[in-house]
Amino acid sequence: MAKADGGQGTSQIRGPEGPVVRLLVAGDLFVPRPVPGAPPPWQDLIPLIEAHDIAVVNVECALSASLQRIVKEGPAMVAPASLAHVARAGGFTVASLANNHVLDAGFEGLLDTMNACEGAGLTTVGAGATLEEARRPLILESPAGTLAILARAEREFSIAGRRSPGAAPLDPWETVSAVIRARREADLVVVLVHGGNEMVPLPRPGLVAACRAIVDAGADTVVCHHSHVPGPWEVYRGAPVVYGTGNLLFPVETPQSRGWYEGYLVSLELDGRGAVAVRVLPYVQDVSPPEVRLLTPEDASGFLARIDASSSVLAEDGRLEQAWIAQCRELRPHLLSMLLDLSRFERGLLRLGIWPSWRHRRRSLPALYDLIACESHREAAEAVLAQESRLGLVGRDSATTRGKRTS
Repeated sequence: MAKADGGQGTSQIRGPEGPVVRLLVAGDLFVPRPVPGAPPPWQDLIPLIEAHDIAVVNVECALSASLQRIVKEGPAMVAPASLAHVARAGGFTVASLANNHVLDAGFEGLLDTMNACEGAGLTTVGAGATLEEARRPLILESPAGTLAILARAEREFSIAGRRSPGAAPLDPWETVSAVIRARREADLVVVLVHGGNEMVPLPRPGLVAACRAIVDAGADTVVCHHSHVPGPWEVYRGAPVVYGTGNLLFPVETPQSRGWYEGYLVSLELDGRGAVAVRVLPYVQDVSPPEVRLLTPEDASGFLARIDASSSVLAEDGRLEQAWIAQCRELRPHLLSMLLDLSRFERGLLRLGIWPSWRHRRRSLPALYDLIACESHREAAEAVLAQESRLGLVGRDSATTRGKRTS
C-alpha cells in the first residue's frame, strides 16, 4: 500500500548510497506573447532550478509561426519559438512535449516546436515525427548513472500516428512495457505523465492505478501534470508519485479559481538505486504582467498543509474512491450537458434537478454507459467520432489535420 507524505512537502525516503543526481520537474508552461530579450518571468525560481543537474518543464503549446490549426475541442495554444529560449534562460534543460496541445498547429507546428527547442538548447522528450520516435526515452548521463526519461500523454488531440507526428500516448500496456525495457538499459527511470481531469485536484482512481503500475514495472518516480491545479503526492514502494504539479506559468484572460495560480516544483534526489528524497517547492503566478514567485514562508506553510491533507486521501483504502465520487457529483452538470448535447438553458434546468427527458430518456442511460465503459465499444465509438468530425486521429498516417481555430 502507498504511504502518503506527512512532512510539509519533504520526504527523506532513505540515506543516499553513492553519488546523487538532482532532478527538477516543473508543470505546464504557456506564454502566448513572451517579451523578446526580457528576463524569464520566474526569476525568483531560477536559483532553485539551476541547483539541479537536470531540469524539465512541460511546454504546453506549439512553438510555431504556422497559421494551421487542427480540428479539436478547446482552444489552440500556440506561442512564438522564442518561448523555448525563455525556458532555457530560465534554467530548464529538457522540454517535455507529451501533452494535449503540442499538435495544435498541426504536423508542421510540432516539427517547428522540436526545432525551436533544439535551437534554444532544450532536449525534448515525448513527441516525434512518428509514434516510435515519440515513445523513445531520453537517455542522459548523470552523477548517479544513466537516467532514462519517458513522457506520455492521455489520448486527446495530439497523439502520434504510426507514420505521423505527435505525442506518445499513455497506453497502459505499452507504457509498462516501455518502462521494463528502459529499466534494462538505464540505471534510473523517470516517467512524466500528462493526464488527469482539468481543474480537479484529486487524481481519478484509474490514474493512481496507472502510476502505481508504472512504479511496479520499475520506474523510480512518476510526475503528472495537466490538471492546471496542484494535486497530492505520495511515496509508493519507495518511489515518489506526484499527481499534479499545477501550472508553472499559464496566463489567461478569463479569471480562474485559486488553484490555477498555484503550483509547485518537484525536486528529486536519486542515487543508483532510485529515489533518495523528494521535496515540493510552492509558488504563485501573477498574470499581468506574467510573473512566478515563491510563496512566503507563511503562505507556503498553508499551501503545503492543504497538499498534505489531500495526499492523506491516497493512503487509506476506499477514501480516494469516495472523494472521487464526490468530485464527480460536482462535475455532473458539465459532463451530462456534453454527453447529451444540452443547450445552456437545458443545462440550467439540469442544475435545478430537472432531467431533460425530451432530449434523452433515463432508461436509455445504461446503453450510453456501456458505450463509454466497455473498452471495445469505446474504441469503436472513438474511431467513428474521429472520422465523422474529421479529426484525422484514426488511420491518419498519410493524412493531414486541417481546420480553423476552435475555442
